[in-house]
Amino acid sequence: MAQPTLVEELHAASEIRKVKLALLRPDMTYQREFSQALVDEIANNWDLVASELLLVSDRGPRKDEEVDGGLFIVNGQHRTNAAVKQGILELDARVINLRDSKKFPDPGKVEAMFRLKTNVKLGDRPLERFKAQLRAGDPESMAIVKLLARYGAEINQTPQETGINCIATIEALYRADETGALLGETLEVVRDTWEHVGGKNAQSSVLKGIFWFIAKHSSESDRGRLVTKLKGIGITNLHGRARQTGLTMGGSLWINVYRSIVELYNEGLRERNRLSWMLRGKAVLSKGGAQEPTI
Repeated sequence: MAQPTLVEELHAASEIRKVKLALLRPDMTYQREFSQALVDEIANNWDLVASELLLVSDRGPRKDEEVDGGLFIVNGQHRTNAAVKQGILELDARVINLRDSKKFPDPGKVEAMFRLKTNVKLGDRPLERFKAQLRAGDPESMAIVKLLARYGAEINQTPQETGINCIATIEALYRADETGALLGETLEVVRDTWEHVGGKNAQSSVLKGIFWFIAKHSSESDRGRLVTKLKGIGITNLHGRARQTGLTMGGSLWINVYRSIVELYNEGLRERNRLSWMLRGKAVLSKGGAQEPTI
């Protein structure tokens, strides 16, 4: 019989009791960003009977200045604030005991693991899910952050004009060859072309289009020519060209970014040196054989 995991042990040893809402705090290293609109919506439709249990962590008193003690909301930040708005002072909660500072020197990491397991809705919010994964010490998420840092890039904690917002795309490209090597090559092309990886040049369609070009044509194309051609057209014109191609050819935006890159690359080349679109087939060779990237 398999031994229970730490999360399972803690869940089994937790207790259900009333907690004073005024004592609860969120840890924003893994929590979703606060939304007053969501609080108002929950408060306006409040039903005490239908409301789920809060999930709360009891860190106990902490002498370590870097770790705050007390009660922390793991799941139910917005419900807590909605209840307060309704004038409710206490709610039932499942309380996880993380008071042992020697056994749990970093309670936030354990809380983040529970956050990921108990709130399946996080799957609909990739940036929030990734934030919690990173805080929980997920190896893949940490490897992605390390890879991005090599190219001066980072994932946004909340959607912004700069940085990278398309974390689901980054994860898919990272997994495509089981090593992240092709994603690294993609980031290198973006950096060498536009000097930084973020904002418009790190949109999902651009990253996917460049990734597919590298995966399909790395053996027959020249990386320097690719960078020169992309630099010459600029990111805004590349987007415009892709959209125009889509009007006649159909297909998703990233496919037309890829098509546009191929046509751009071919400009000025003799017929025998030109590349052809490759929209099917096997793109990546991994330990398990040929695989099609899921992008």
